[in-house]
Amino acid sequence: MRMRFVVKNASKSSARLGILFHTETNKQRRTPMLVQTTKGGSIPYLSSEVFGYITQEAPTLLLSLSTIERMTESKLLYHGLLGSYVGYPDPDTFTMLIIRDPCEITPSGHNDKDIVPLFTRHGKETLDTKSYMKYMERWRPDIYQGLCDADTNLQSSKKRLVKSVERTQKFMDICCELHKNSKVLRNSTLFVPIVGGYSTFARSDSIKHAKAKGDQHSFVGGYIFEGFHNYGLSATEVDANELTTIMKHCLNELPIDKPKMLPGAYTPPVILELIELGVDIFDTTYAYFAASNHKALTFNFNLEACKTLVTEPFLDTTTESLKEDFTPLVSDCSCLACRKHTRAYIHHLYKTNELLGPILLMIHNLHHYMQLFTIIHTCISEDKLSDLIQLIKFQGHDTAIDYSIKPFKKENTKNVRGKSSTFTKNVV
Repeated sequence: MRMRFVVKNASKSSARLGILFHTETNKQRRTPMLVQTTKGGSIPYLSSEVFGYITQEAPTLLLSLSTIERMTESKLLYHGLLGSYVGYPDPDTFTMLIIRDPCEITPSGHNDKDIVPLFTRHGKETLDTKSYMKYMERWRPDIYQGLCDADTNLQSSKKRLVKSVERTQKFMDICCELHKNSKVLRNSTLFVPIVGGYSTFARSDSIKHAKAKGDQHSFVGGYIFEGFHNYGLSATEVDANELTTIMKHCLNELPIDKPKMLPGAYTPPVILELIELGVDIFDTTYAYFAASNHKALTFNFNLEACKTLVTEPFLDTTTESLKEDFTPLVSDCSCLACRKHTRAYIHHLYKTNELLGPILLMIHNLHHYMQLFTIIHTCISEDKLSDLIQLIKFQGHDTAIDYSIKPFKKENTKNVRGKSSTFTKNVV
């Protein structure tokens, strides 16, 4: 057995605390768990040294094949651990490898009977099951997801959903057989994908096959849910009621002794509702999108704060009124950005197009997001998660507030041969 998951409270389809640990290396992580989204193996905007200013704990890195595929030959020449290869030499660093980059919209279509499209910055590549498993053998992550057809969303037709489930099942039959016979992957754990869009029937069909794989193979250590959206900012706009209805159905059909993962930039209220249902693993893509669109996370998660306190989900650092605001991004935040810098300075960095701006925002946003998960653990243990959900959802307002992130539109004015021209640029 490569990975073991211990649930501290085993009530089905409810928030639970757990420990995920690797039996060979004794690396451990508490759940609900937050993994660090990376691009090309690096946390966006941050070096490993700068990340050390946020936390001294070894990270759990979420890598995507679409952003590291061109680095594979280089990795073959490096015989150390994957975490060390991407700049995190702490032996307790945990690595998870998925197929698609959750920071980018995945184009629909391009599917074929035996292949899955892989969209990289160099263009579209194609993956069949054997080539995909060769990538896994070369990268040797602690956890990786099985190959799947996840090209579905809320608008997908019934025919598309059926094909998604059928093709994923065929891919998984081959993935499991190749993993079982691989000596290289003996210390890696496979998370079986569950697909089927927003259809309870299709999801149940996918779960039936996934559970069979979990029963047959000890290297199957968990489940990863795919096919609710096309990644990118579309994940911040999912219908929470539609999503939680499907997830509640799915979690009732899955065993409680394996962790469940849901990648993508889900908003904090949606994440809390999913945790309440029993989902265990999420990523930091939402914090990245906030930073890349010049927003600092400011939502309140302190249950002891004044009950009449009204707050907003984030602060737009491009706002002109901040140019003389010499207060921190968040008054009681202990992150490096808030201790050393002011709103006015970060606004100045935006105006002068300095790279330090998104770096400071990423430092703050990751710190804020990681503190939220610390509070989540406390609230679950003290049976106060429902109170936290209400606080996050309303933030002192009479109605639920909007946490979705819109692409930042920057207007630039240039002089072209003495004539001024204005264009709008979307920053995603």
